[in-house]
Formats: sequence, structure tokens, C-alpha cells
Amino acid sequence: MNKSFQLEVNQEYFYLLYKAKNTIWYFNELVKSGYSGYSAIKFQNEDGIFVWLENIRIEDSYYCGVLSESNELKNVTLNIAIDWMIIERQRMLGGYSIRHYWNTLGEEEKLNFEIECGFRIDEGNDFFRPDRSTPEGAILTIEEFYSHKDLDGIISCKDFRKEAENIMIEHAVEINEKTHEMITSALKVSFFEELEISGFPNFEGIERVFTLKDQREDQQLIEEKVIYRDGSIKINELWVWNSGPAGWKVLNLVEKN
Repeated sequence: MNKSFQLEVNQEYFYLLYKAKNTIWYFNELVKSGYSGYSAIKFQNEDGIFVWLENIRIEDSYYCGVLSESNELKNVTLNIAIDWMIIERQRMLGGYSIRHYWNTLGEEEKLNFEIECGFRIDEGNDFFRPDRSTPEGAILTIEEFYSHKDLDGIISCKDFRKEAENIMIEHAVEINEKTHEMITSALKVSFFEELEISGFPNFEGIERVFTLKDQREDQQLIEEKVIYRDGSIKINELWVWNSGPAGWKVLNLVEKN
């Protein structure tokens, strides 16, 4: 399969590489479990050229496979992979550098590119680890707690005091302890009231695509596109805060105008 093309190196490209790096654990686990479909990783060879290694096996700390351009057998260390991909039911998962190029094409060009590749390309499904080591992982973590109706877990992923600080900054409210405590308390009450009225949302069996929309100091605004089994889509934008040793915390949902 020929996957050689010119990539535009910009902020979107770097974010997609970040996604590849933080989702390759899923690829590794899949390969180790005996995945039999098409699999490949991308790495930079000795000549400084980025190439794809296909039909992947993992042995010790090495990817073992066949170079796509030459069919040469090759072993490379796990830590040098910058991208990964699998083909599942004729659909590409991973392949972030390929998707970046595909996003630059017009509709007819996209169709021709898919025909040439022999698989379908869409926005994909981002398999971040559900933990608080990344902003996206923190969102997955709190959604797992929601699905399991684990209130303590949900609260461990939030920080109402930081949310209150954001609100004061956004509305140009003078930051003092009394106002800070009052808004923090109001946010807590509102959270529990909403949970009592609407119940725990369920996030099982969905796909997610994450996009970095904005960032400031120790916070990131993450867009989460939720794709349900029936094909319906919901877009959430959430501020996520790097709280330090406790990892990333999910703050306020940004209201759409």
C-alpha cells in the first residue's frame, strides 16, 4: 500500500501526532492479543525518512514486520513509532498522519484517495487511556464513572473551586475569598440538583473524537465529538485543568451560543 504524500506541518499535525502517541497503547494491546487484520506503525528510518512497517508482531520491546515499500523484514524498537493504524471492517483506525493529509483534500480527492488505499477514512475513534494523565483521558475517566453511577469517582475528577475561579475571570468578577466560596458552593448545589433531576448519563458503546480548541496556562479547552451507535452526534466542549500530582480535572462545560 502506497502511503507516501506530502504533509503540511502545522498545529493540527502536532496535535494529531500527540493523539497517535497517547493512543498507541491500544494498538499494542490489540496486537499482543492476536489481532489478525491489517496493522502498521510509522517510524523514521536510518535515512531520516518516515516509513510504514506492516503486518505487525510485538516481540519483547520490538515491532516486527515488513516495510511497505520494499517488503523487507524489519524489527524496530517500540519507542520510535510515531503513528499506528489498523483496518477494521474496511475502516481505518489510528493513521493520524494519513488522516491529517486526507483532511486537506477536497471531497472528490478524498473519495479517490480512499479508493486508492482500499479502505474508508473518517474522523476515527480516539482510544486514550481512561486515566488523568491527559486531558482527554480525564474526560474518559469521568464518563466511565458516570456510566457506572460512581458519584465518588465523578467528584474525584472535578474541582468546583477551579471552576468558580474560571467563572469569575470570564465575567470580570473581582476575585476574593468570599465570592470564591459563594460561587463554589453554588456550583456544587447546581451539580447535585442536575444529577438528581436528569440522572447519570451513560457513555457506554460510543465513539469519541477529540480536538484541542484552546489553551491557557494550565488549562485546555477540549472538544469531544460523541458518536452514538445510531449515528447521532453530540459535541461537548470542556475546560480541563492540570491540577498537578492529582492529574487533569474536568471543569466546566462551555455553553454553545
